[in-house]
Amino acid sequence: MTTHPGRRGFARLLASAALICGIWLQTACTHQTHAPAAPPTIHTSTTLPDHPRLIATTPDWQTLAQRRATDPDLNRLVELLLERARTDLKRDPVERKLEGRRLLGVSREFIRRSLLWSFAYRVTSDRVFLDRARREMLAMSAFPDWNPSHYLDVAEMTAGLALSYDWLYHDLSSEDRHTIRRAIIDKGIAQARQGHKTFTMTHNWGQVCIGGMVLGALAVEEDEPALAADLLAAAKKNAFTALDAYKPDGVYPEGPGYWSYGTTYETLLIAALRSSLNTDWNLLEAPGLKRSAEFFAHAVGPTGKQHNFADAGEGQDIAPPLFYLARELQQPALIDAKRQMIRNKQGLSERYAPLIALWWPGPAKAQPVPLHFSGQGPQPVAIWRSSWTDPNALYFAIKGGGAAHNHAHMDGGSFILDLDGVRWAKDLGMQDYNSLESRGIDLWNMKQASPRWQVFRLGNAAHNTLSIDDSLHNAAGMATLRMQGSQEAQLDLTPLFLPGQLSQATRTARVEGSLVSLSDAISGARPGSEIRWAMNTEAAITLDGSTATLRQAGKTLHVRFTGTPLTLEVIDISKPRADFDAANPNTRQLVARTRAGADGSGRLNVHFSRD
Repeated sequence: MTTHPGRRGFARLLASAALICGIWLQTACTHQTHAPAAPPTIHTSTTLPDHPRLIATTPDWQTLAQRRATDPDLNRLVELLLERARTDLKRDPVERKLEGRRLLGVSREFIRRSLLWSFAYRVTSDRVFLDRARREMLAMSAFPDWNPSHYLDVAEMTAGLALSYDWLYHDLSSEDRHTIRRAIIDKGIAQARQGHKTFTMTHNWGQVCIGGMVLGALAVEEDEPALAADLLAAAKKNAFTALDAYKPDGVYPEGPGYWSYGTTYETLLIAALRSSLNTDWNLLEAPGLKRSAEFFAHAVGPTGKQHNFADAGEGQDIAPPLFYLARELQQPALIDAKRQMIRNKQGLSERYAPLIALWWPGPAKAQPVPLHFSGQGPQPVAIWRSSWTDPNALYFAIKGGGAAHNHAHMDGGSFILDLDGVRWAKDLGMQDYNSLESRGIDLWNMKQASPRWQVFRLGNAAHNTLSIDDSLHNAAGMATLRMQGSQEAQLDLTPLFLPGQLSQATRTARVEGSLVSLSDAISGARPGSEIRWAMNTEAAITLDGSTATLRQAGKTLHVRFTGTPLTLEVIDISKPRADFDAANPNTRQLVARTRAGADGSGRLNVHFSRD
């Protein structure tokens, strides 16, 4: 949290007390459905810190130049952002164009532009950035609405407009402030005065919608004190609901991609509450939230690719909330991979990239990040690496869980493997939602018979796991993961299979140095039923009996199978299987097939090594 002079801090304490004394009395239980708000306390502008008060206050802007002088990577980031801001000046304002049922792409592009130009103006005082940000903000304010039928669009638009309005407040005319303020109110926060149905959602929607609405309320509070008080009461009442996702160890169940999304808005909320009201509602102490920064850092392998389970992509995110949490934890080593991205000029298209400069962690005593991470939760994971600095290091990640969660795939038991700078075992990742919805796929139906599981990338056949008789996993089943010492994880995959398919299925992963082994054991299966083992890869594969030799980028990996007699094959999965499936360029599956014995048992042992 930013430290401010004592007099200002005392004034904020008074403001905070005046604002939330009534709110706390009516919000003792965080998880109940909201009741009608009590008559709000009326506030005046004298009880609030002046603009800018969202995320970065005047002292924060004043010290940015000094902090840039002490950290070349931070300075490089700011210079790259300013360069991008100038390049974008010639763009026409965004237009209200839906993609399917979403305006979300427009909301996000607006945030990227307006925040970038607002940041550039605060840093340089060059009015060309002020004028261009103003033009974009007025264009957005003129939209007839922000697509409230898909409320994420409204929440993100409100957040972006609130931040730019706040940062540029004293340099906008009173007429422009009025126009923009009315848009924030009428098209944004007024719709959530007593809360909104999204506030009670247990996944990223709850975080994004609460965060966006609170930013809007804090931006205009001196002009709409009663509205702000009502909205803040409803937000505080539900603010911990979506935070249950981080319990107990910070493994975000929607995957690393949605960790970045949900946690961005969580840190926006916390930072804005702190800078405006000198409180964070104790949100930062929610179980697992801080440790989730360690989960996310571990989710990126030495190849720079993510352990992209659930609806996540392989490419890593610059992840602004990682910087905020690394600063709070005083553990700057967590952003080392992101420093390299900045040196490579990557991640600059992130709409909240300017916040990285404001949240950049200061120097701290070096705290080595462990080489192993494991965490429980709906989607438990175990991750090992042999080094944080060697690009050729071993990286192995495996997960439990399964399909019974928001944005989940049938990926229980699936694994990722990096070695010698190559990703050998990969996850295909998500498929664009609109590409499926536009073809009539009921994508958000998570039931067993849902068309969702007919999409190749989402079903178990597309993941590095086990299947029985080529059938789908149990959509309601979630595999557990238990560590047995620091080198071994045992997964109970039994819940992933449909009733009657087997009585027990376990997968044991062990990592020693640069050697990885998997041991799969099946019991109680129907005699003769087929057990299918699969691994996705971009490597060329040569088969020799029970050994597969993989070659990629001039490197070699040997995969040796033992156990129940088996057959190996290579399946090309690069082309779509159905007209709604996406292609998977240059990707194939190494598949091992065996059959359960007369006693219903089967076993596969697999060893991965360089030689």
